[in-house]
Amino acid sequence: MKKIIKEKDLILKEYEDFKFRGVKRMRHEKYVNINEAVLEWFKTVRAKKIPVSGPMIQHKAKELADALGIENFSASNGWLDRFRIRNNITFRSLCGEAADVDPSLCEDWQERLPLLLAGYDDEDIFNMDETALFFRGLPNKSMIQKSEEARGGKIPKEWLTISFCVSAAREKEKPLVIWRCQTKL
Repeated sequence: MKKIIKEKDLILKEYEDFKFRGVKRMRHEKYVNINEAVLEWFKTVRAKKIPVSGPMIQHKAKELADALGIENFSASNGWLDRFRIRNNITFRSLCGEAADVDPSLCEDWQERLPLLLAGYDDEDIFNMDETALFFRGLPNKSMIQKSEEARGGKIPKEWLTISFCVSAAREKEKPLVIWRCQTKL
């Protein structure tokens, strides 16, 4: 009871801020300065659509602890898990091209495609697809806040494109390799 009376102002402030709703016991963060600095860095980096991994957060936390002069701080996996839970951060795949296709264009393709292909032999119907090998690329998964959309950033400018082509009769063409580079390597 003595502790509650002693910390009355802090308890009321945290209650008003809805910091501890739904919990029975108030636990205070040990490294508030580091946690706030890491969260601010995280929000800044994600605002630029840069993917962030767990080890990146841990490394930044260690850097900030050193900069703040805190020697006994360890950015352990346990610290990372608690940091993620406190700040509603989750690990998801990023979709960089999620808004590129208009769904209304794809609605009736299953009905129209057989009509378009009706006058052709299987040897004359080809499907081509491409894949890219990126250089200096960023990861496609990132730590993000639960309220944030899982959209990626810009694609790196250096890549090889390889296209594959096969007919409906299962005849394969040689792969086509296309080199594209904005600057010389």
